[in-house]
Amino acid sequence: MKANSNPFRSSSVEQIRYALPPAQLEALIDRALTQTCSGLLGPKGTGKTTLLEDLENRIRQRGLNTYWIRLNLESTRPDRVGAIAQLKHLDTGQVCLFDGAEVLSWWQWRRVCRTIRKNGSTLIATLHRKRGVPVLLHTQPNWPLMNQFVKQLSGIHYSEALGRYAEQAFEASGGNMREVFRVCYLALANENSK
Repeated sequence: MKANSNPFRSSSVEQIRYALPPAQLEALIDRALTQTCSGLLGPKGTGKTTLLEDLENRIRQRGLNTYWIRLNLESTRPDRVGAIAQLKHLDTGQVCLFDGAEVLSWWQWRRVCRTIRKNGSTLIATLHRKRGVPVLLHTQPNWPLMNQFVKQLSGIHYSEALGRYAEQAFEASGGNMREVFRVCYLALANENSK
């Protein structure tokens, strides 16, 4: 199967959104805006980044400005230091959406929270472990939901074999949805190239 017709290509996977009703999204924002720093806590690939993106749209609908910082395991020390330095320029009331805050050291994280408090802005971060801030939502691996997404994306290409690959990848990765989608992509690519 060609990459641009594979149902698990990145452009298709990006259409999958975090499964929270609108009222719950609004309640999360209400809670976040009463805190200086708060977090979305959970293992890798459980939807934290997607949820953060969904929150941004609703935060902007409230007339608030947002600012993104994105870090990952490949981010260098200068990347991290630069990201922290950018926080000094946030305006009062601005909402910083910090994806990948778990890669910061304990001292860097304290500096982030101190800077946010000082300039009167708000920070919502994705985290893999508690870091002394209120947790807005704890994301969890969810096989029934993952299985539903696999069936939804694969459509006519779904098979019991693909379902088994997906479940094995889910178990092996600790519920990482990105890894499951990657395995399904490869399974369909290989199946149709034989």
